[in-house]
Amino acid sequence: MQSSTSPLPTRLWTRFWQASLVLAVLLLLGWPEPARAVRGGPDRIYFPQTGHSLAFGFLDFWLAHGDTLLFGYPLSEELDEGGLTVQYFERAVFEWHPEAPAEWRVQLRRLGAETTRGRSDRAFRPTPPIELTACRYFPETQHNLCSGFRAFWERHGGLRIFGYPISEELSEDGLTVQYFERARLEWHPEARGTHDEIQVTPLGAWAADRIGTARDPLPQPPGVPVFDPERFPGAPALVRTPPAGAPVQETKWIEVDLSQQALRAWEGDRLVFSTLVSTGLPQYPTPVGTFRVYVKVRYERMRGGTPGIDYYDLPNVPHTMYFYRGYALHGAYWHNNFGHPMSHGCVNLPLDAAAWLYDWTPLGTVVWIHP
Repeated sequence: MQSSTSPLPTRLWTRFWQASLVLAVLLLLGWPEPARAVRGGPDRIYFPQTGHSLAFGFLDFWLAHGDTLLFGYPLSEELDEGGLTVQYFERAVFEWHPEAPAEWRVQLRRLGAETTRGRSDRAFRPTPPIELTACRYFPETQHNLCSGFRAFWERHGGLRIFGYPISEELSEDGLTVQYFERARLEWHPEARGTHDEIQVTPLGAWAADRIGTARDPLPQPPGVPVFDPERFPGAPALVRTPPAGAPVQETKWIEVDLSQQALRAWEGDRLVFSTLVSTGLPQYPTPVGTFRVYVKVRYERMRGGTPGIDYYDLPNVPHTMYFYRGYALHGAYWHNNFGHPMSHGCVNLPLDAAAWLYDWTPLGTVVWIHP
């Protein structure tokens, strides 16, 4: 899609050039700079749905951690709020913290905490643990997380994206909901079994409206393409259909995509989970083929390599699932460089992702590994 050549109202053109000037200033003051193409695609894209663009570090985070499902479309350009670079989305507000470690430079505003500040009704009071296997208790906030909300929280980023639960489940606006530090989740039973069953409330729109953030659409900047998932081959969550040759006849199966350093969990032909992983280095390749999980070990001690050269001894490797000889899917606590080969042949997962996958995977589940 190209920008229209018909005249736009003067107010919109004025706002467009004002936004361009603000963005130029932000780049000088600490706007996330482009080190390379983002996830294998362009470093800036435009969304005609809302008339706003997304670029560089914010674009990379949006693609890697949930795109429209968790964050929605951008409602603003990047803005300067008291020296902090931010951008508003339908369901979130991104903040850029250049002083933080690389993996934490993009942080999500605590919108759930902001919208519930001062509430003391029953669901927000400290609660004892619910003694059910479907529930997980968080002593940090003294709240439970159960069933569908727990599964959604775990498969879509956990603490990194949502923060701790700050309420129990409650009924609001005719829906069952639960609040977290950075979000509010809604259960839509009429959409049971689809991606819309659990939805993230558009608290980003609420935050933008609360402070009067400009949301008028802007014209498509010259040379900036419209968003298309096909432009970003390095964003694993954007894959929505199984590749050719996939074992879609299986009730559950795991895909390891070596070229994208991505793992995806499928139920038939429906994607239910995806994450970046680290597979084997060139000298220790991860095997290619179709395998099945034959052993699950909650904690494993892993040792190997040659003493004085590449020897390793790793105690308490969590959520280990062997699929071929000594090759396994497992959590990795010793690095955070997912998306790049790092291992001696196993498939390293982020800790939250490994925990979710371990619970989801029965013995005998197919593991399909392809280039």
